[in-house]
Amino acid sequence: MKTKNLIVAICLLLALSSSPAGSVAAAPAQTSIPPNIKLTPVVTGLTQPVFATHAGDHSGRIFIVQQTGQILIWNGTTLNATPFLDVSSIIKASSEQGLLGLAFDPDYASNGFFYIVYTDQSTVGDDVLARYKVSSGDPNVADTASAQILLTVTEPETNHNGGMIAFGPDGYLYLGLGDGGGGGDQHGDPGNGQDKNTLLGKILRLDVSSAPPYASPPDNPFVGVAGDDEIWAYGVRNPWRFSFDKTTGDLYIGDVGQGAQEEIDFQAAGTAGGANYGWRIREGNLCYNPSSGCGTPAAYVAPVAVYDHTNGCAVTGGYVYRGAAFPGLVGVYLYGDYCSGKLWGLYKNASNQWVTSLIRTTSYNISSFGEDENGELYIVDYGGQLIRIDRSNIITATFTSSGSVDGSIIETNETSGLGGSASAAGRILMVGDTNQDQQVRSILSFNTASLPDRAVIMSAKLRVKKFSQTGADPFASLGKLVADIGTPIFGSSPILQNADFQAGAGANSSAIFSTAPVANWYSAGITAAGLAKISRTSNTQFRLRFTKDDNDNKLDNRVNFVSGNATGEMPELTVTYYIP
Repeated sequence: MKTKNLIVAICLLLALSSSPAGSVAAAPAQTSIPPNIKLTPVVTGLTQPVFATHAGDHSGRIFIVQQTGQILIWNGTTLNATPFLDVSSIIKASSEQGLLGLAFDPDYASNGFFYIVYTDQSTVGDDVLARYKVSSGDPNVADTASAQILLTVTEPETNHNGGMIAFGPDGYLYLGLGDGGGGGDQHGDPGNGQDKNTLLGKILRLDVSSAPPYASPPDNPFVGVAGDDEIWAYGVRNPWRFSFDKTTGDLYIGDVGQGAQEEIDFQAAGTAGGANYGWRIREGNLCYNPSSGCGTPAAYVAPVAVYDHTNGCAVTGGYVYRGAAFPGLVGVYLYGDYCSGKLWGLYKNASNQWVTSLIRTTSYNISSFGEDENGELYIVDYGGQLIRIDRSNIITATFTSSGSVDGSIIETNETSGLGGSASAAGRILMVGDTNQDQQVRSILSFNTASLPDRAVIMSAKLRVKKFSQTGADPFASLGKLVADIGTPIFGSSPILQNADFQAGAGANSSAIFSTAPVANWYSAGITAAGLAKISRTSNTQFRLRFTKDDNDNKLDNRVNFVSGNATGEMPELTVTYYIP
């Protein structure tokens, strides 16, 4: 059995998946994932939360599922004291068992129906799909007497119980069931995942609007042929969470792996049922049983993203962002890992290739994601929180250099590489060489202590203004004009010292200046290594130099820049950042 060092084994629960019957126009291709994501806890003090969703009734409420048997309501400001529903008395709630899923009927606003999945109190704990109705007198309380069991699936083990349910754009209810648990899909040959005569290891598609308990839609792939009528897709191990893109109708499935790879599966809207996601023949992109030479099974659909267990141990499928608060995130599918807390983004680029990117490593046990009615997304932290995914404002701050400690340093001789005479607080900063081929460097110091400690710097630009030129153009004979950045200062003090000429840098050549000035201003973007050295507590220093020590022509070849002592023309450091 797959080993997962979890507080609990919740992340081994299965996910559901589906695909709508109708085709929906594709959304525009995403080009990148914006970095300025902010994670804002909005509800704390929860007990083992495993899911969050909305009712589609324009009430703005978020319904939070606790594994222990309660559905709680967050009204956008506070958590209601009374649970919407409490089924703790009829379920088993330990390890991977409990109240696992919730879905509201597409017509909930008029019929009041909602559906839950839980493990019952039978010997092992079977999977139960049940329908309830909201009470007639209070929209914040369900009618417990309205319960109607629609489906019970016998489980051979206590793990891989499934639980994800959701209505697709076609109006049908999709339900995911794991492979029966125990590890390695050990019950029978070829394993439950590949056996189309069992509901385990499958994604079901049910018409719950028909006469009770349900009907199998006639276009389900195994209606009228060998295989159970309820099956929509097969070959899943433990698809704990799935979702439909609310714009395109595409289906994304996070299927928990055995011991090597976690995977995200995908089914485009309008695709017929019958997809085989490979388990237990394959685990992610690898062979599982057999361990080599497995090939691809019939109807196989490969995952669109995988990661190995150096990055986590149990994938939690999420949602495609379709909210309005964060335009740059629209079209990105967010998913995570329960064990590592890593949060990824996945999208198709303009070349129709899948691109995945690590957004952040959080401290959360990501048991689920949630989506509100407006398309805004949430992380469900099994440790007891609901966290909203927000957009952090991008802030631009411009600093001018501290003229009192700016200055130029001349090399002691042509070959020493050591700083000799230093000149601080002048109006002019010299960079180049002398008529004795001594290199001349300049130090710029910026007081960046006002940057917040938690600031994530996205970019920075250094600008200096040309005052004059001495001798021949140094850009023609001394290479590139670059700026080293200190750590974050050179030497032991921001005060100009001879040793600043050669003192170790935090990042050499952290900025390379343009060779063609604009209105006499030279600009240079700071490299990623340089960004990491910008101070939030004191000064940040840059050392301007040309990449070639000298040109052996025994002539002055210098460019002279305006220093921080000249009002209105002082060197500038512009920093763009956000607070996560």
